[in-house]
Parts: sequence; C-alpha cells; structure tokens
Amino acid sequence: MTIEVREDEIIERVYKSNHDFVSVEAKIDRELNLVELFQLTEDEAGNRFYFKKNNNQMSFFGFNALKRYKNDFENKQSIFREWEKDKERIDCIHPHSAKHHLKICGGFQFSAHKSGDEWRQFGINHFILPEILSTMEDGVTYVTYTVPREEFDIERFKAIVQHLTERPESSIEPPKDITRIEDIFKDEWRDLVAQTVEELDETKKIVLARRRLIQFEQPISVPYLLQRALTGEQNSYLFVLESEESIFFSQTPEQLIEVEDNVLSTKAVAGTIRRTHDEQLDEKNIQAFLNDPKNLNEHQFVVDSILQDIEDYVTEVDYNRKPEILTNDHLYHLYTQIKASLKENAYIKLLDRLHPTPALGGYPKEEAVNYIERYEFGTRGLYGAPVGYIDMDDDCEFIVAIRSMLLKQYQAILFAGCGIVCNSDPDAEVAETSVKFKPMMKALGVEVND
Repeated sequence: MTIEVREDEIIERVYKSNHDFVSVEAKIDRELNLVELFQLTEDEAGNRFYFKKNNNQMSFFGFNALKRYKNDFENKQSIFREWEKDKERIDCIHPHSAKHHLKICGGFQFSAHKSGDEWRQFGINHFILPEILSTMEDGVTYVTYTVPREEFDIERFKAIVQHLTERPESSIEPPKDITRIEDIFKDEWRDLVAQTVEELDETKKIVLARRRLIQFEQPISVPYLLQRALTGEQNSYLFVLESEESIFFSQTPEQLIEVEDNVLSTKAVAGTIRRTHDEQLDEKNIQAFLNDPKNLNEHQFVVDSILQDIEDYVTEVDYNRKPEILTNDHLYHLYTQIKASLKENAYIKLLDRLHPTPALGGYPKEEAVNYIERYEFGTRGLYGAPVGYIDMDDDCEFIVAIRSMLLKQYQAILFAGCGIVCNSDPDAEVAETSVKFKPMMKALGVEVND
C-alpha cells in the first residue's frame, strides 16, 4: 500500500495561504473499507456521516465536525447561503487530483412544520463540514483534512491518514436478543388508508407512511448494520448521519437531484412489486408490472410532476417515454431517467420545487402534504426527506431517504410508505409496506414473517 502526502508541497502552499482555513489532501492507492472506518472511529460516534452512490463508483465517510450547519428555519436557503460564505474562506490544496473533494453532507427534514422529539438532535436542517473526509473512488482513497490555517499540523495530518489505514482491534457484534417488535398503529394506519381512499378521485394521490419499532437487549452496532447492508441492495444508495445519540440510516433507491457541471439529473421512481428471485416468475411479474394501469398511472403522476417542476429552470430535457425497471434485492420499481441543462446554478430553488415528489407526498403536492401533516401517525423527520451533499464547485446530489430507520442505542424505528390512490386496497397497502421494511430488517439481522 502506498500513501502519497507530498508533504513539502502542502507545507509550502499552507505557508503561502492567506485564507482562514486550509483543506489539504493525501492519496492512498486503495479504497478504504467502510466498515473498518466506522470501527476505527468509534471515539467519534455521534459525529460521523457516510454516503454511497447507487452505482457503487464513489462513496465518502466524514467525521469530527469542523462546523455544523444546523437550524430549525423553514427556508432551506439559510444552509446554502452559509456554506457559500464559508467556501470563500477555505484554501483547497489538492496536489493529487484535479478536483478537491471537500463537501458538506446532511439533510432537511420532510416537513419544516411538523417534527417530533425523537428528531430533536438533528434539527429541521442539519449538515456537517468534516475535519476529516475519506473519499473512495476509482480504486483509490483521498483523505481530506480541513482546519483553521493557524492550527494546521502536518504531523497530525500524516498520523490521521496512517490511522485510517490500520486494521481495527474491535470485532463486529450483532445486536443480541430482540426484546420487542411492534408495528406502531398498524390497524389504525389501515383504517386511515381506507378513509383516504374514500376521499380521493382519479386525479389525486396521497403517500402515507407507517412505522415499526424493534428493540434489542444491547446497543445496535453501526458497523454490523453496514456490513449486512453492503452485502445486498447493490443498486441502492446508502446514507448514514449521526447526531449525538441519534443515527439516521437509509438504503434508498431514489435520487432527487444530481448536478454536475451544471447538468441536472433526476429520476422518477414510483410503482413497486415484490421480487421473488424465481427467474421465470419474476420475468412474468415484470411484464405484467410494465402493463399494469394502476402502477403506470402512479408512475406517470411522478414523471409529469417532475417535468412541470423543473421546466422554468432547464433547457433540452431528455427522458425515456416508457418506464424502465429498477431492480433491488427485494423489490422492483418503475423508473424514468430525466436529464436537462440548467439555465443557471439553480439547484437550491430546484430542491424546494421538487421535494416532495408525488412518490413521497402525493398530488396535488400542497394538498397532499397538508393531509399527511394532519392525519399521518408520528413525524417523518428525515424519512422521505432530501439528504445528500454539496461540494466546493456547487456540484451536488440529493437522494430521497426511503427504506430508512432511526436508531437510538437499543432501538430502531423503521419507516415505510406507499402511494394511496382512489382504487387502492388497504390490505394490499399494509402488505406493501411490510415488504418495504425488509431492507432495514435485513440490515438488523431480523427475520419476521409478515
């Protein structure tokens, strides 16, 4: 293994810098192991984050918050404005690559109007600027170290890089002895679905979510969860955000937006069926799925809504006119890939326009969100919310955190939802949400026959 620091070059650049902060990088000739990174940084528990792209080509892990962008403001713009100011104070020194890897990572709660005590440690808006960031891509790792210029210490930087390449001393332990499993308000939720169906016509849709509580006798191990999660759901994003004793964990297939070099990418993901892993049966089900009016109509709701939301900000929109199949370990989804050139650097406005999509809230959007806030049991917090990152070049990616759970020491609260339309069957929707719990159940190592 080779570690490239380019010590002399970095020291000279730091010495000449007139910025308040410096952000320097070293290169390791292999990709660091995510599970081992969490093991090696146990002392920083409550102060870490992780993001893996769904194409498995890039991931990053950050810890030791240099700054938290955290508030309860309804307007998301406050986070972006603060980050824009701070970027100007950072001198990026990256002798190993053309692009610096520093970024902030976090999320915005689903609703700025309705939150709960279980989400208090996150705040409505919560992003982290890390002192130490490891970015794994193309078979190598870049370690980014960001500190006030006057506090820069090359020896500390070298020690950090060396530590991240070590083998962990601790072993990975699964959570032991389930003490409680409860579907929270399951019967009441089914009744709410039935009530909602009666109120909808063919032009409307409302997404309703429910929760499942699982408690263990011992604290839940994040490295164990990650080890299990990484063995499956290869087409999903993986996201972890810690804040004090609270940990948000999501393995989601759904992208909200990605901006790279001023080109917008987004996906419409709506419509779900179970995957059986019987090849012939799955192929038969897929063909029926691609021709099912209920799922096609639900999917088209999402596509039309996204196209309408982005039209004022983009040119040259390109998308597939018929939905394709997105495959996960347990589920198949209908999805449509949409790309467009931005008229301006408008990702901040687009985030507000696009979220929640009809796949997460419903349609019409404002009416559906009001209904959710009024009738849905509990609060969504970061479930179904936009989470992601923004880098130094204003490239960003935000995903929609479905297939999620909130961890607090001994317990996990799992979230799952589905779109309710005028011909929905309440019992079928209960069954669908049970299927959607499975990725988080698998990560926890829990088997339940729903």
